[in-house]
Amino acid sequence: MQAQKVMAPGMVVPLLRLAGFVLVVACLYWAHAVFMPLALAILLTFLLSPPVSILQRRGMPRAPAVIVVMLLALAVVGGVGYVLLTQAVSLGEELPKYESNIKTKIADIRLLGRLTGIERVQEAVTKAAGEVEREAGRLATETRGRKPNPVVIVSDRTDPLGNLLTVVGPWLESLSQAGLVILLVPFMLLAREEMRNRFIRLVGFGRLAVTTRAMDEAGERVTRYLLAQLFFNTTFGALAAVGLYLIGVPYAMLFGFFAGALRFVPYVGIWIGAGVPVAVCMAVYPGWTKVLMVIGLFAVLELFVSAVLEVLLYARSAGVSEVALLIAIAFWTWMWGPIGLVLATPLTVCIVVVAKNIPELEFLWILMGGDPAVSTDIAIYQRLLADDRDEATDIVERVLEHTERERSYDDVLLPTLALANRDHARGRIDAAEQRAVVEGVGEILEQVEPGAEAPPGPRTHVFGAPARSAADAVALRMLGELLAPARVGLDVVSPDLLSAEVVRGVREHGADVVVVGALAPGGLAQARFLCKRLRASLPGTRIVVGRWGVTDDVEAMRHALLAAGADGVGASLLETRNLVLQFVLVRPEAAPEHAA
Repeated sequence: MQAQKVMAPGMVVPLLRLAGFVLVVACLYWAHAVFMPLALAILLTFLLSPPVSILQRRGMPRAPAVIVVMLLALAVVGGVGYVLLTQAVSLGEELPKYESNIKTKIADIRLLGRLTGIERVQEAVTKAAGEVEREAGRLATETRGRKPNPVVIVSDRTDPLGNLLTVVGPWLESLSQAGLVILLVPFMLLAREEMRNRFIRLVGFGRLAVTTRAMDEAGERVTRYLLAQLFFNTTFGALAAVGLYLIGVPYAMLFGFFAGALRFVPYVGIWIGAGVPVAVCMAVYPGWTKVLMVIGLFAVLELFVSAVLEVLLYARSAGVSEVALLIAIAFWTWMWGPIGLVLATPLTVCIVVVAKNIPELEFLWILMGGDPAVSTDIAIYQRLLADDRDEATDIVERVLEHTERERSYDDVLLPTLALANRDHARGRIDAAEQRAVVEGVGEILEQVEPGAEAPPGPRTHVFGAPARSAADAVALRMLGELLAPARVGLDVVSPDLLSAEVVRGVREHGADVVVVGALAPGGLAQARFLCKRLRASLPGTRIVVGRWGVTDDVEAMRHALLAAGADGVGASLLETRNLVLQFVLVRPEAAPEHAA
């Protein structure tokens, strides 16, 4: 009997997820006549909910508030649509009058192409295509045989009802979808809480907390995005209309409206909106002055709105990465056409928020979320493992632009060293790779812009002893930079010295304070042993241990080092610096004796 092949259990879940994704996409595509009006109605509900809530807070019942808001919205849409339709029809009637000007512009463009060599390339391509066509004709002439008679399909034009449905059908479908949206929106506004409760019941009370967080975050983000973008895009469209009017472009209101509407499409919509008035200026006006003025107007307005208004009034983004948003725009446009283009960003925001709160969909949050995919220390560690020290240095320099140097050491560079130590202890990287990361961090310390210079005057020198490795020495170098502004110099010795050599070095150095650096994981036993040797040989010396990178049992670690002879234990570079300065400022003879 032939053995049956059984699918590995690990393959079942990914295949089921893939099948579910394909099924969802198919349903959204084929049932777009239902889902598209529903999504658009939900979007408009988010947009109109704030004014309804404002009217309710002023004492108006919900039903009259919904009716008032809907009537105002329909009046605005109808009035703007009528004006725009009138201008569009008038523009279409006037464009044929400028045929000669259009021909002149085309001639100018062809001349520019000839001067830049583009036309010569086109001629070469045309010549090559002609040679291919002549060769194909020669082969067809040599081929013998009777060609089949062409078959011409003539449509039946005797059915007027069928022809009418062919013409009117798309319009009826659009009107029916618009009517469905207009019917859905007021009912959704009236039953917001009921819809929310039913959705919570559908998901289940076991996930009540997760569902509540996801719904609140999605609603907040979508509403904030829609209202902010509506304000910014309306401002942009109004300024564009005024600017076009002052330049002298006809139908400025029409072009301003389209510029503001197309700005809902991130990154590229603004230039699509600018293309229409530019083309009209090319057709209407002789020369290129008006064209260049329109291009400059749109560039200045986009810079003002995006770099000034959006930064000052809307510092928080939609929480979706730029690349993911562009891919989502292409996807929803393919699915639902122009309506999908409008709904792309809100739908993507909702998907990202849901994926953030559901572990099974976390991969979508990682791929599409606007937060950094990895933390800064992991990014630096990865680039150092790839031996790309230039990019790692660039990352650190960008961090230093908006973070204090003393915080960046504790938050970025020290965790990078700890990652290398941890992966080496677990066998994930070898000794050479760990050494490369440690040397890379040391090189970054040398290349980045130095911090505050030490003020003039005598310096107090402190002895720095790595407990075990070169990573401890690099961490002590960071501590030395933090101590420099206080006129304290930290002299770091080699990590290869034995404990007896360290004790002899401290005695020869004459230091009153010794800093033992021990970066986790590991190194605790070496640090305790070194503290005991120093305490036994130099009882008057103050010992500070920097035990960095420890996240668990911090107090137990601190107690063990204090029992071994340390006078203070710092769990961060800043805490260690403060301990060192405390002991430096206290005269050793006046300091209390260490309690064994």
